[in-house]
Amino acid sequence: MTPERWQQVKNLFHAALERESNHRAHFLDEACAGDVSLRREVESLIASHERTGSFIDSPAYEVGAELLTDNQAETLLGQTISHYKILALLGSGGMGEVYLAQDAKLGRKVALKLLPALFTKDRNRLRRFEQEARVASALNHPNICMIHEVSETEDDRHYIAMEYVDGMTLRQHMTKARLKLSEVLDVAVQVASGLAAAH
Repeated sequence: MTPERWQQVKNLFHAALERESNHRAHFLDEACAGDVSLRREVESLIASHERTGSFIDSPAYEVGAELLTDNQAETLLGQTISHYKILALLGSGGMGEVYLAQDAKLGRKVALKLLPALFTKDRNRLRRFEQEARVASALNHPNICMIHEVSETEDDRHYIAMEYVDGMTLRQHMTKARLKLSEVLDVAVQVASGLAAAH
């Protein structure tokens, strides 16, 4: 999708959201003028938006998840989940926390993504977590982490064990030094390559 096309999709998406849901179909009939692909992209964004909530909900939700994660991270350090010993918190987001863990069976470090315990009763979040694992496990690409295992513990902790890639994040690298154009292009090509494989 070209940047111009994405801008068009985004503009129509926001314009459609400003209308009541029962008027959106008529609006899209006129705005898309028979462009089926364009309409499908806009409708897909609208459907996704309605499933996950508005952008206003997201920041508060993420802050809440971070607060819960901070408290939980301290209690999980040094503990064992299945055959993975938790070594450190790597990051957190809306769908879980990711820890550096030691795989006791294979003697390797892994990134262990845990669905927060309070979400295991939420069928929608549990389904999304499992869907993410299924989709990611089907991918084999040098710019996408490999999934080693998807499982749950006896006490209903759902997790995804994946390849651990040691190093700093792009954000960390960017705070230390300004990227050269050649580095920016190299990163963009790698990201695009991984996204194309996943898409």
